[in-house]
Amino acid sequence: MDQASKLRSAIIKKGEYSNVQGENSGLLRSKSSIKKSSRVICVSSGKGGVGKSNFTLNTALALRKKGFKTLIIDADLGLANIEVLLGIKPRYTFMDIVEDTQVGLSDIMVEGPLGINIISGGAGISESANLPIYKINRILSVISVLEKDYDYILIDTGAGLSNSVISFAIAAGEVIVVTLPEPTAIADAYALIKVLSKESSKDLSVVVNNVDNSKEAAITFKKLEAVSKKFLDLDIKYLGYISSDKNIRKAVKQQEPFYIKYSACTASKNIEDISLRIAGIQKQTEKEGFAKKLSSFFSRTGRR
Repeated sequence: MDQASKLRSAIIKKGEYSNVQGENSGLLRSKSSIKKSSRVICVSSGKGGVGKSNFTLNTALALRKKGFKTLIIDADLGLANIEVLLGIKPRYTFMDIVEDTQVGLSDIMVEGPLGINIISGGAGISESANLPIYKINRILSVISVLEKDYDYILIDTGAGLSNSVISFAIAAGEVIVVTLPEPTAIADAYALIKVLSKESSKDLSVVVNNVDNSKEAAITFKKLEAVSKKFLDLDIKYLGYISSDKNIRKAVKQQEPFYIKYSACTASKNIEDISLRIAGIQKQTEKEGFAKKLSSFFSRTGRR
């Protein structure tokens, strides 16, 4: 845990100053002076291949559809997948700012579907997988500048317990852990939760992906919840699940988000439910159901 402790102490602290390159070159900003109006949510997983990036992209779109200004930061450095899922090729990435080039925030920002904004971490750059702490801090300083401009910033990290994954998770206000209903995925998700629980008191939530039904998802979460409570004395939250849906694979092949391409599919409805929970919005169907019951009650009493 010595490495993680160094990461924690290296992350930008209140009152420190950071120099953001490019269009903000020469602009020294105190993190404490930045208006923090956005919710910064780190989406991570214990292992790869759990559908983390697809979840991040489609959840961001669901939040945007509700009127929230949303930014995705693809922080799976060197193996960025958001751009692949959308079939886009950003000219610049976070790595261009990290390497001290004269590239500004507007240069690395790409507009995606529904008007969401995307910053890529760069693909096929092996040396970026485990950045030194000072370079990670440079990325975090850019994120701190962006916080005032968005309602939600979703950070899609890599899988596992690398320097970048842990530092992004520590810096974010909330963490969503995506897992599968499989023993190895559950074990790796717990390993990530364990490390994060020792580093800070995070708002930790779990999403179970690729499930056959809600019961399977609930059982998977209960396993994580039980070990987290027993061995870490930690309460984690259940954010929801995403059903196994053939439309997800179809959308990936077509390089289009399933939430848009197949909006009526089961997985899209699952994403909708999760986005409502994130935003703290009551489902419209529930409101309508109550109004309908109330109307029915008065109509019955009126006939008496």
